[in-house]
Amino acid sequence: MSYTVFVQKFAGGAPSAIPFASVVSILQRYGDVGDAGGRLEFTPAGDDLCEVGFVGGSEVEGIDSVSFERPASGGRLASLVFELLALPGMCYYELDCSYVLARTEITAELPPGLVDMCESGSVTVISSASEVPL
Repeated sequence: MSYTVFVQKFAGGAPSAIPFASVVSILQRYGDVGDAGGRLEFTPAGDDLCEVGFVGGSEVEGIDSVSFERPASGGRLASLVFELLALPGMCYYELDCSYVLARTEITAELPPGLVDMCESGSVTVISSASEVPL
């Protein structure tokens, strides 16, 4: 069974891009980012992150999301996610969307459907990588 977690930027209820270099410079500290048949792929360095990641966007348009397939529990992925959350507007959520994590209050920027799925009805603001449930 596949399990995926997401880090994504929203503005005004829609996906929004962050400059390519800002996202890729963080990802490259943990692995490689490259083209894999027309889509950007994150290949982790080590088995304590995830099996693979996919990067939504392009060098020209910017990056609006990163998904991590089959994340490793207790590894460095929590630190990587926390670093990505330092980028303005980025949030973390899982497929069931029962909560959304961010480093600042961004509930107003999220799509209404995502907020409705959150058990708390708002973003949970975190201040350390240990609060990322991986």
